[in-house]
Amino acid sequence: MPQCLIPNCPNNATNNISIRLRREDTTAIWAPNSEAFLCNAHAAQGYTINIDFVPAQGHSITTNVSAGGHTETRTTPIVNVP
Repeated sequence: MPQCLIPNCPNNATNNISIRLRREDTTAIWAPNSEAFLCNAHAAQGYTINIDFVPAQGHSITTNVSAGGHTETRTTPIVNVP
């Protein structure tokens, strides 16, 4: 079971953080899950989320997620290239 992303939280986490880019008809161009999870208590807390877009090569999405501690990174290929 993954640990909660929040530093020093001992809780197991089942809530996966993801991001989605939708077309106008609401279908997804990409929607990768990250390697970051939150426990139920922290998932319900509320957050300010800052997103930085950095162009990449190779038709992939890399997510880097941190809550002030360790950064969780995952790279996912884009399958539905527009």
